[in-house]
Parts: sequence; structure tokens; C-alpha cells
Amino acid sequence: MAENTETRLERLLTDAIESREIPGAVAAIGVGPDVRWQYVGGYAVLEGRPPLPMQETTRFDLASLTKVMATLPAILELAGSGVVTLDDPVGLFLPGFQDGLWQDVTIKRLLTHTAGLAPTKPYFETTTGLEDFLNAIRISGLELAPGRQVVYSDLGYILLGAVVSRVTGRPFDEWVRESIWLPLGLTETRYGPIAPDLAAATEVIQGFPLQGTVHDENARALGGISGHAGVFAPLRDVIRYIQAWCDPDHPWLSGWIRQQSVSCHTTGLGGRRGLGWVLRGDAYDVAGDFWPETTVSHTGFTGTSVVWDGPSRCWAVLLTNRVHLGRDRNIGRLRRRFHNVAAQLLAR
Repeated sequence: MAENTETRLERLLTDAIESREIPGAVAAIGVGPDVRWQYVGGYAVLEGRPPLPMQETTRFDLASLTKVMATLPAILELAGSGVVTLDDPVGLFLPGFQDGLWQDVTIKRLLTHTAGLAPTKPYFETTTGLEDFLNAIRISGLELAPGRQVVYSDLGYILLGAVVSRVTGRPFDEWVRESIWLPLGLTETRYGPIAPDLAAATEVIQGFPLQGTVHDENARALGGISGHAGVFAPLRDVIRYIQAWCDPDHPWLSGWIRQQSVSCHTTGLGGRRGLGWVLRGDAYDVAGDFWPETTVSHTGFTGTSVVWDGPSRCWAVLLTNRVHLGRDRNIGRLRRRFHNVAAQLLAR
């Protein structure tokens, strides 16, 4: 007898764990407020410390999911409140970014990765603290003229996090927690460090796994708090966040703001990007072969991802700690296979 879809999903992730493609995973698939399938398997810690089984409550270093779970909603909240506009130049808020091509670096271009910044730079080797990082980014300058090409950039989201702090007059992590996460019920989502025994381990460095400390080196040099990385959260909170996006009646964001967030703002620029979100057909799209064209997604370097579609209200969350077994492991194909099977479950 052929396997049912739920069994296929479980076997897909269990096989990936047994073959050491990933150490462990938690995952969920649903429609609107309903969770149709959930999974917990493998290990939160496997190397460098005694093995620790994965739990439903394990908190993951979300890596670049920080961009869409902290920085994007912060900017949208401020824009929707009339505090900023998406066409504001970053130099309106950050001293030193007013001259030359910086005049054309807008909040919208930072959100859509079209500001002309490098993907990242190893500032952590010589720099610590936000002010020194901002100065280093300013001195390094742009690699392309703004508005010419999609180039995925951590540096742009470091700038956006700084903008939020400047206009609110609050530390970025505190403002996001109080203004975004707690109102949405994300009670366990926070910037690190967090207690090691609560977290899935990431990369093993000099024999010891990072656990509860952010994996991204630039985020560590920024004290663990940045617009591009640094957030830790359990599966439950990530589900709640994506469910809020999928709920057209949720009071948090207006329908017009949601529509603009998932519309393509980068036509002809070598990528398909919404405000923060990855759209179908972009090189970073991991939604697989069958999800609707209105689907959006985002991934995190540590092994995390979210996929959701507004019109159908379908969503999928896959959280792994793939870098725990080495940062060279590519799980792009695993993600796409997972979402292909999820499409079978959701399209019933």
C-alpha cells in the first residue's frame, strides 16, 4: 500500500537525519490557524557535547529569518504609522550617509536588496559595536549604483535595524519585542544569548558547538543584536508569526500593506523580491515545484525556512540546525523536496 502524505513527510526528514544531512528538525504545515502536520526529530546537539534530542520547544538561531521576523515588520509598522516612508533615503536617519550614491539608498531599496551594497563583509575581524559597523559600511561604500540589480545583502539590513533604533529612540531588540512580537503572541522569541540548554546547536568551533549564541559572526560582533541576524525562536512562535501574515482579518497589518509586501518590486533587476520576502522565480526561492505563484518565502543560513501563500492561506515552517554538522552542507534540495510533498498535503 502506498504511503500517505504525512508518512512521506516524516520519512523525508527522518532519512535526512539518519544520513546526517541534518542533525535534527522541527516542522509544521498548515492552513490559516489550523496545523495539519507537525514533526520533531533528531538532535538539538550531536557534536561537541552530549547528544540532546530535539524538542518541540527547542529554540533555533533563525539567522536571516531575522530579516522578515524582526526588521521587515518593524519597518512596515513605522511606515504604516507615518513615521517613515519607504522612499526615505537612509541618510535622513543615519549621519554620514547623505553624500554621493548614498543619496539614492532608500529604505525600500534596502528592503528589496537593490541598494548596491555588498552581500556581506568580514567586519567582525576588526570591528565591534553598531557605530563602528555603520562607519565601516559607509567607508566601504557601494558596489553598484542603487536600483540597478538585486544583490542579497546582510549589510542593508544592518542599516535598517539602525534606522529603527534611531527613529524610535529605543534599542532595536527591545522595541521589536514590545511593538511586534509580544502583541503577536511570540512570547519566546528574542535576541540572544539564551540559555544553551534551550537552543539547537549550530556550528562546532574549536571543538565546541555554538548553542544559544548567534552563529553569524557580524551579528556576534554587534553584540548579538542586528537587523540581519540574531533572533532565536521555537517552532510555535514562528508558526504564529506566519499565521498572522496569512490571516487577512488580522489587525496587525492592513490589506494594502500586505499586498505591497508580497508584490514584486524588482522587475528587470535580476531577481524577484517583495518587501523583504522572496517571490516565486527568484534564485533564493525554495518553495519547490507546485506552490502557487503568489507564494513567498525566506531562508536562514543556519537551516531555517518559512513558505506561505496569502490567497490560499497555506504555510510551511521547516527549522533545522544544518550548520551543526558543517556550514558547507547545502539543504536547498531537501527544502524543495519537503515543500513538494507539503503541496500534496495542502492541496487536498
